[in-house]
Amino acid sequence: MAFSRILIVKLSSLGDVIHSLPVAGAVRRRFSDAEISWLVGPASASVVGMCRHVDRVVVWEPGRRSRLALASDLRGVHARVALDMQGLLRTAGLAWLSGARWRIGFRSFQEGGFVLCNLRVVPPRTDIHAVDAYREFGRRLGADDGSPDFGLAVPRWAQRRAAALVPAGRGGRRIALLPGTRWPTKKWPARHFAALARDLDELGAQSVVLGDRDDRLDGSTIASAAPHSAVDLTGRTSLVESAAVIAHCDLAVGNDSGSMHLAAALGTPVVALFGPTDPVRTGPYGAGHAVLEAPVPCVRCRRRRCRFPCMEKLRPEIVLQAVRTRLGW
Repeated sequence: MAFSRILIVKLSSLGDVIHSLPVAGAVRRRFSDAEISWLVGPASASVVGMCRHVDRVVVWEPGRRSRLALASDLRGVHARVALDMQGLLRTAGLAWLSGARWRIGFRSFQEGGFVLCNLRVVPPRTDIHAVDAYREFGRRLGADDGSPDFGLAVPRWAQRRAAALVPAGRGGRRIALLPGTRWPTKKWPARHFAALARDLDELGAQSVVLGDRDDRLDGSTIASAAPHSAVDLTGRTSLVESAAVIAHCDLAVGNDSGSMHLAAALGTPVVALFGPTDPVRTGPYGAGHAVLEAPVPCVRCRRRRCRFPCMEKLRPEIVLQAVRTRLGW
């Protein structure tokens, strides 16, 4: 069956949206002339907009736009098939609201969203990466099972901006440090990042600290440890500009976060730092990356809050050694 207009529904979060991007690539390979639209939340819209396989981005902004306006936008897509990769009752309703004849969702009982889907995929197993789990949607449409293609293309204006923000450092090596994350338990301490920045400075490398406004205090702490070489961009770049800076770097070091997954999707080698979450499912996708886990027996506990600071046990010298290995130092 051929589909000329396809709607993907994946609203959030940033890391999950990035993990979903290869579905657009697989669908594009299967239906080269199709118009692919994506319904996404405002926080991740700019990343979807960088995906060369997506023709149209529809932003879901509850509270800012009326339901009638959203319904009009969705109907205007004229989708023949809608892929609900969020798996919630709300997103299944949005897929239904689009008017798509075929609506594909997870075959699960979460919130009852499956009732509004007339085609289903098996819920993802917990022992495979999220990228591979989402690829089941492409397979449901008969898309090929080739290498996942995130399709991210950083615009030229952002590349020029990155070059201006991060001029050539000593030795030409740039390391992106990504201290932000949504869970407190996933956070590697800022003082450890600062120790790493200081060690990188001694090795002649330049640290580039990236994050949003909530990360500015950490950014200042980290950059102050290497004042002559580190560049603190926390709170100073948009998501597209951050992507350009990360692509401009030789390596990224970060927590389990959307920024870390963005680095992996851009093809920048990653040293990923893990504690309560499972790198089998949410580690950096692809070859050339390194995953370091907190050396504690309760690792992968999935707790968002905990009195035991497991990430503190992951010492800066261990991370530095992983960085040196990745860069061939």
